[in-house]
Amino acid sequence: MTGLQLRAVLEQRRINVELAVAPGEVVAILGANGAGKSSVLHMIAGLLRPDRGSVTVGHRALTDTESGVQVPVHDRRVGLLQQDAMLFPHLPVAANVAFGPRCGDNRRGASGIAQKWLTHVGAQDLSLRMPRELSGGQAQRVALARALAAEPEVLLLDEPMAGLDVATATAMRTLLRQVLTTADRCAVLVTHDLLDVTALADRVLIIDDGRIVESGPVAAVLAAPSTAFAARFAGVNLVAGSAEDDTTLRTTTGRQLAGFGAGNAVIVRDQSVIAVFSPVAVRVDRERPPARAGVSTLEVTVAELDHRGAAIRVRAEPLDAGAAGLAADISGQRAAELRLIPGERVFFTVAADQVAIRPADRA
Repeated sequence: MTGLQLRAVLEQRRINVELAVAPGEVVAILGANGAGKSSVLHMIAGLLRPDRGSVTVGHRALTDTESGVQVPVHDRRVGLLQQDAMLFPHLPVAANVAFGPRCGDNRRGASGIAQKWLTHVGAQDLSLRMPRELSGGQAQRVALARALAAEPEVLLLDEPMAGLDVATATAMRTLLRQVLTTADRCAVLVTHDLLDVTALADRVLIIDDGRIVESGPVAAVLAAPSTAFAARFAGVNLVAGSAEDDTTLRTTTGRQLAGFGAGNAVIVRDQSVIAVFSPVAVRVDRERPPARAGVSTLEVTVAELDHRGAAIRVRAEPLDAGAAGLAADISGQRAAELRLIPGERVFFTVAADQVAIRPADRA
């Protein structure tokens, strides 16, 4: 069993990260476009060389800028599966999958290895087809078989389901879950899809402007995110500010939000805190509702409306500079009553027992 360790600085892209992936673990890296997610994968794969740092798999150094080590991409035993299957267009499927073993120590057994992995991913009947004859889902299955045929110790997944339809993506997740849970190899997943994370990952890292700003088990981060990106990804609201007292948050513009202290942490006045609550807990009104104890009302501007299953999501403009806009999920009937359009001022109301307040520096 082998694990992965990365410590890398890439000055031009403002990346400074350090991460470890245990043997058999799947870590998802999340973040906005341009945050540095794919660059991290490319440094592990050897496609990018950091200015300073190292990449180690098990006890084998793949990159070490101090000693000058930079193992070539084809010798790293690191598999990379991307949104584009990147199959060799001039080779049939079987030859595509056999390419890795033929370049390594299994030249004589390459054909057998290719058939083994094509069967494993349910693509054995595609052996003689050319890449141009494959659907998107079929091409991704073949690409996965090709990556696994090279016997990688680390598997890198760079949004491999992004271009697939819903049914095909579901099947691909199921296949990847089988592959990742029945082997000792570790994996790093970059995605924008919550389903990918919940189906495949054990742990989540949030990267922002080239730095890891939040990490933890998937369930813990999604249930109690501490960054605006993680909150939006998890589908919850997050408001940052300082503590008025142990149950009241004050934003930088003086708005107050009542809640309850989450966990066992002690909250003191003026401490940096965050409040997290579900869009389902938010009521939307055109007129300011009467003041009530234990209920907070925030005046917001509607930014957009979106259909979410049986609900309509009302997304507001940010309350404070640099913050994420709050969201409220309302029924179709309520949406018909309100007849909202972007740019209108409305009131979001949420009860204190639905708002969890905790220190902002939670790990």
